Amino acid sequence: MNSAELIAAGAHPDEAGTIAAAWTWVYDGIREELTARVRTARKLGGDATRVKEIRRELGQLDRCAHRGCTQSPPGFSAYAALRLVQECLLYLPLELLGDTHRLAALLADWARIERAEAERSARLAEVYRRD
Repeated sequence: MNSAELIAAGAHPDEAGTIAAAWTWVYDGIREELTARVRTARKLGGDATRVKEIRRELGQLDRCAHRGCTQSPPGFSAYAALRLVQECLLYLPLELLGDTHRLAALLADWARIERAEAERSARLAEVYRRD
């Protein structure tokens, strides 16, 4: 995931650089840790289905091929990214938690802005329908 991909997917240019940098900083570590968790679960006979799903969906977000990014209208989904990052926090070691929390905070801010813009658009659409 880079700034150009985020901007093309609908991210605001001011936010795209910061989020792409934070994502790039932590994504490889998250992926390695989740892969290690899957291997450990296999060795111990546990079920790592959800960890594999999180790892797959994070990879799709990294390639901007996630369902939330490709639906109509296309756009990067801050909500989907935030949900996955928050869920993967359960599986990460202490040394990855700080950077991952910072990424989650950036995504939460962006998701809040997206929601406010969507609500504003819905109110405007309602006003135009009344007229």
